[in-house]
Amino acid sequence: MRELARAAARFFLPSVCLSCRNRPADDLFRGGVCADCWDSLPVPETARCNRCDEALPGAPGPARCGRCLLDPPDFERLRAAAAYRGSARRILLAFKFQGADYLGPRLAAVIAGRLSRPEADEVAAVPATPRSRRARGYHPAEVLAAALARRLDLPLAAGRLVKTRETEIQSRLPVARRAGNVRGAFEARSTPGRHVLLVDDVATSAATARACARQLVLAGASAVTVWCFARASRTEIDPEAA
Repeated sequence: MRELARAAARFFLPSVCLSCRNRPADDLFRGGVCADCWDSLPVPETARCNRCDEALPGAPGPARCGRCLLDPPDFERLRAAAAYRGSARRILLAFKFQGADYLGPRLAAVIAGRLSRPEADEVAAVPATPRSRRARGYHPAEVLAAALARRLDLPLAAGRLVKTRETEIQSRLPVARRAGNVRGAFEARSTPGRHVLLVDDVATSAATARACARQLVLAGASAVTVWCFARASRTEIDPEAA
């Protein structure tokens, strides 16, 4: 049976790990990424904001970042399963930009295994515009949200949020411009569940999560929890180019 699975993996999936590009990836249930890369996923920093998960170097433990103190987000908590570096970054780039949508269930398994289950009534995804979805062939956040909904046995609120206009690509903008880039770009359709689990693949400035959570709350949600596979620290970004 194991040999049959390995043969199927070699036929359907890349033979070399999508992350390290060195070791073979022939385990059907690891989805084109070798065991070493999955096992080496970096954990989030111990000291980080207890609201938005931003790393807080030097803090004695979980605290509140200055931004969340001055401008609290509409989500109750954002949590990520991994720090956006090393194998986590490489795997996520393959998932987002190399057509590796089949990594969704494995990424969902990592998230569900590392994060405490929220008391959610539904799962929603950070949306993309139709043009963006057509260009890629899929939307990573939606793939991840669907996989998490199945794993958590929660209803998937497909289309709960829509993106109403095209925006510049967040990762290509300085942090200071990201909030303005997505302001007013999302809309909630119909009344959401009381507690929404909002899913995205990666958070950096958390501007997108903030904008989406705002719309869910305005539409009637009492609480929004955000789950991401990875969290990038704002302090690690070049303010001129990131």
